Amino acid sequence: MNVRRISRRAFLRASGGVSAAWVLGARIAPRAGADEVNFEPNLFVAFSPDGSVQITVSRSEMGQGVRTALPRIVADELEADLARVTLLQAVGDAKYGDQNTDGSKSVRLMFQPLREAGAAAREMLVQAAAQWWSVSPAECRAFDHGVEHAASGRRFEYAQLLSRAAKLEVPRNPALKDPCDFRYIGHSARGLDAPAIVTGTAIYGFDVRLPGMKYACVARAPVFDARIRQVDDTAALAVPGVRATCSIPFSAHPREFRPEEGIAVVADSSWAALKGREALAIEWLSGDNAGYETASYRAQLRDSLTRPGRSRLLRGEVMAELEGEGTLVEASYETPMLAHAPMEPPVAVAWVHDGRCEIWAPVQDPRATRRLVAEWLRIPPAGVTINVTLLGGAFGRKSQTDFVLEAVEVSSRVGAPVKLFWTREEDIRNCYFHAEAVQFMRARLGADGLPRAWLIRAAYPSIDWLFEKGIDHPQPWEIGMGLSNLPFAVPHLGIEACQAPVPIRIGWLRSVCNVWQAFALNGFIDEMAAAAGVDPLAYRIALLGPDRQFAAPNEDPDPLASSNGTTVDSGRYRRVIEHLAARVNWGAPLPAGHFRGFAAHNSFYSYVATIVEVALQADGTPRVVRVDTALDCGRVVNPDGVRAQVEGATIFGLGLALFGELSVREGRVEQSNFGDYRILRITEAPPVIEAHIVASEEPPSGIGEPPTPTIAPALAAALFAASGRRLRELPLMKGWAASG
Repeated sequence: MNVRRISRRAFLRASGGVSAAWVLGARIAPRAGADEVNFEPNLFVAFSPDGSVQITVSRSEMGQGVRTALPRIVADELEADLARVTLLQAVGDAKYGDQNTDGSKSVRLMFQPLREAGAAAREMLVQAAAQWWSVSPAECRAFDHGVEHAASGRRFEYAQLLSRAAKLEVPRNPALKDPCDFRYIGHSARGLDAPAIVTGTAIYGFDVRLPGMKYACVARAPVFDARIRQVDDTAALAVPGVRATCSIPFSAHPREFRPEEGIAVVADSSWAALKGREALAIEWLSGDNAGYETASYRAQLRDSLTRPGRSRLLRGEVMAELEGEGTLVEASYETPMLAHAPMEPPVAVAWVHDGRCEIWAPVQDPRATRRLVAEWLRIPPAGVTINVTLLGGAFGRKSQTDFVLEAVEVSSRVGAPVKLFWTREEDIRNCYFHAEAVQFMRARLGADGLPRAWLIRAAYPSIDWLFEKGIDHPQPWEIGMGLSNLPFAVPHLGIEACQAPVPIRIGWLRSVCNVWQAFALNGFIDEMAAAAGVDPLAYRIALLGPDRQFAAPNEDPDPLASSNGTTVDSGRYRRVIEHLAARVNWGAPLPAGHFRGFAAHNSFYSYVATIVEVALQADGTPRVVRVDTALDCGRVVNPDGVRAQVEGATIFGLGLALFGELSVREGRVEQSNFGDYRILRITEAPPVIEAHIVASEEPPSGIGEPPTPTIAPALAAALFAASGRRLRELPLMKGWAASG
């Protein structure tokens, strides 16, 4: 597959016209003369007269390999020669449907529509050839960018058929290939953008520059929802290169992804903008959130768990059974506030002019961004163009478009193209945080050691608070991410959502609620297994009971879920555990000083099991030396991409499990950069990370997020095996040091 890349220097020249015609890392294949026919049977497939085909990708590339996987789905059904395929990154537009690149759903939701897009074009080309030869289409077959008639040995290249195919009706229900005939799906491919990324020629949001462009940064409230009492910008305007200051207006709750109030400094360079911001004198009105403290808020969440919450699932007579005979097990688990901390902080270039707005930005949801920009400027969506650059990491942060709206506001005020940038310190202190969470679990074990009754209570702020007033309990879809969709056969099960107010801006982070709910679930299962005297891996298989499939209550609404399998399949859960146990020879002796922990979880319709191996070093500190993850994510498009996702999720999850924690004092986040908000360093990465893909013919399911939630509980289990100490709170190194 060809991607026509341009260097950064060439990009800057090409951007001089500020036209929406350029596309990230690729250009539309040049059109031939006006008398030649372009064959464009649908949104995703467009042939040029020379036979080359352009495939449109409507999702954003943030390292998950979507620009590699999605075109291969189309090309496979189209029987296209990848060497003659170019790629077009779609702008934000309602015609592409859902463009939100989150929830591990790009391949999951696009697999069938893209197959049909490719198959429709193929079928039309076959029909065109059959008409030309006066034979039945059934006698012809498409292969390698052409159509063949085996009986006569004749062949047309696609380029020869375009004018005839363009006159045919697009089939509504094209026949799809037998998966046995897939040429690209299921076969590994190198990441399409990898060469440009490693050679520094890839274009991220921070690389975009326009002629006459100004730079802007914003002085932000130190406390969430603080308001400005007064501003003196005299000193800021005296800084060489500073051209103006302007206010970012306050957005009332529910603000969705609109920005907070602030003062933007506009300058000729980023350095001047930063120095000008330092010189601003702003008096803030902190408001009610100035009293927010991590310790007191955590205590408030714990107290909430002592009372019955809102029932999200009730099966059997839970409370009565908990009072019965048998071993009682109970424990609480806690997880801290986290930031996404992508390597590229938020940035956007906006130019508002002539009643229109053009954006260049690393956004996960260009369609929603377009809508929000149009609403902000009070212009029709057709007047807004969102050009999507590569994303330098996101993890959910760039689903929120406050930074884009800030750039739009400043550009509209100064009448010039503006690059508005965030520093890492700003992002860590002002992002949409992954909130603190506390979970309480109590179970009464039966004579077989398995839980006869199990009560689960969860307290954490709901993300729905962003969109609606009065939300102060975990919502059903959040409880559905790991709790109410658990696959275990428990006769009496109760799940409750407990009150949790929102004192800070919150949002979703990779794997969302699965992060803390998988940690609590796996930890508690380990504790029940220990109480029963059973190996924790064998205990989970026993807990699953007979293989079952059932619809999970409280699932995340998914418009195409019905075609992609919404049921929980305990058999797939069991098989992924058994697959991993066999691959790593679970239970076999380890070298002296080495210990293993195990965890499993189902999320985004995928099933994951992970074993973490740690070694105690000479000073007694643990070192993660190996991580094995088995994954059943349905049919795989690019196995190499899946392995890369497992590796990335492992590194991401280990960083959070070992070190990830933000704290708040007097309403202000205390951390600011990687010096005090640790992520995993290269020297701390496990020497071995193995991904074991379970072969499956089920529809594709989530890949990017599911391998993350199992890392922390598997590591906690390994540390228990090493020390005999249960660590029920993240980050683990904090508890390890305190209890050592």
